[in-house]
Amino acid sequence: MRILFVADASLENLASGSEQVIFHQASDLAREGIQVYVLARKEGRSPPEHKKIAGFEEACYSAPTSNIPRFFYSLLRESSKLYNNIIKDGPFLAAVCHHPFTAFALLVKRKLRQIPIVHVFHSPAHEEYFLQHEKRSRLRNYLPVKSRLWIEKYCLKRATKIMVLSQFMKQKIVDIFHIPADRIIINPGGVDLNSFQPPKDRVFLKKKLNLPEGKIHLLTVRNLEPRMGLDNLLKCIHILKTNKTAIHLVLGGEGPERDNLQNLIQQYNLSNDVTMAGFIPSELLAQYYGAADFFILPTRKLEGFGLITPESMACGTPVLGTPVGGTKEILSLFDPEFLFRETSPEAMASGIQWAINNYFIQKKSYNDLRLRCREYVEKNYSWQRHSDQLKVILDEVITPIVV
Repeated sequence: MRILFVADASLENLASGSEQVIFHQASDLAREGIQVYVLARKEGRSPPEHKKIAGFEEACYSAPTSNIPRFFYSLLRESSKLYNNIIKDGPFLAAVCHHPFTAFALLVKRKLRQIPIVHVFHSPAHEEYFLQHEKRSRLRNYLPVKSRLWIEKYCLKRATKIMVLSQFMKQKIVDIFHIPADRIIINPGGVDLNSFQPPKDRVFLKKKLNLPEGKIHLLTVRNLEPRMGLDNLLKCIHILKTNKTAIHLVLGGEGPERDNLQNLIQQYNLSNDVTMAGFIPSELLAQYYGAADFFILPTRKLEGFGLITPESMACGTPVLGTPVGGTKEILSLFDPEFLFRETSPEAMASGIQWAINNYFIQKKSYNDLRLRCREYVEKNYSWQRHSDQLKVILDEVITPIVV
């Protein structure tokens, strides 16, 4: 049995949540004895690459996003050539498509027309693009936004089944693309429960990471983009500091908002209260999660699922988040009080102070909370559960073809 995965990013380095989802899906299916091949796109103009990763094969072609005509030429030509190469070893029974561009190219070239397609929808590509470039003029954004909207709609309309990680994203598909809800299956993301575990000695871990003594440690790890609401979080820290709450924030991540955030840190005199940690390698994430007293998710718009929420909770660290997208679904099932009432700095400051007063300053209540976080994730968000549901979906779309 051979399954093809289609993606717009290589799985050699897992830089985003969607790449982690693809990696776990592909590697889990491979462990079940299924032959998995990933056809992926990478940036640049390098020659095609073939490699083995975690039990599955990956074939990469390149397409330079800096040159739009060249990008679409490479997209259509190179993805098709690569597909023709890997299909020589035998036909695929189904395709699992993530991201729109490579899937679109293969569909246009009629490479996936004869097999069922499960399209995993992470987030509307046109909305993400617009939010990343919302400071540009409407005219400059028009073609990039409209083309992404049309390409994604083309892919979704041709999918046999569509899978999403949250009810929020299911509703997005219904509202934007007018696809019937019964074609869309919700399968929440997961956590590597072995990699993300509660630490044995949090005091030692805080010292190892050079967290300042005598303060309550907050953590957030985000792409530094406007929609992430990190400017509101810094204003929230300023409010808490003004109210004499001993807070320290570690802000992990890189992105276009870095200079703006550093300016806000200077403006609000937060140099001793906020550490800009930059990109935190995946092998260190569990340590940062485990050392933190609370993880803060300040997203302003478009939070599809947010793997960081269950990852932090798997390490025992409670999450406080804005009521946006998938965060609302995850935290509502755990305890709705851990949702801020809205996205403003004042609402976040109020919610954090509530958590400190009701849990952190009461040692037993806080320790019990950390245990409850871990138990909640173990029950609801393992990758094994996610992959099992994917296998059921694949069986359902493949069976009519095989019979």
